[in-house]
Amino acid sequence: MALHASWVHGNAVTVESPEVLARQGHFGWGGDMEILPGKSSWFHITVPTPVIVSDVRTKLIKVFVLFRTDPHRGRIRNVHVWDGSEKIQEFNDLSSEGEHRTGLDAQNTFSLNQPHTVIFGIGISFKCSAAIGFDTPIGSSRLIIATAGGDFTT
Repeated sequence: MALHASWVHGNAVTVESPEVLARQGHFGWGGDMEILPGKSSWFHITVPTPVIVSDVRTKLIKVFVLFRTDPHRGRIRNVHVWDGSEKIQEFNDLSSEGEHRTGLDAQNTFSLNQPHTVIFGIGISFKCSAAIGFDTPIGSSRLIIATAGGDFTT
């Protein structure tokens, strides 16, 4: 069994609802957005997918989204993994925040319940929500996506 890793730079991230952003940019360090207070959006990033390696279909075993959010102001709430138009697993009720761009950890690594035989191509969708200030108004919440990827086996 061989292990294959495939990654894409954070500049590949797209936003589903750009109207909830105060700012959107792409820089050398990745996709860099500011989400308006009290708003949320799904973000999508495609992983270059080795579908067949040495005449064998690969199996996805985990995905990664290396990110940074403003602590207490922005959180990743959901991560959904797709193979083409088929959702293969959801990770919901998350509350991931802070600095998770420089290494793998429990906040940016999502292991599938069972390996998934890849048919088409892998996409990662994640929902990020910005806090709203109830007692004191707060500004936009910054979200930076450095990179995303997946581990595959044959």
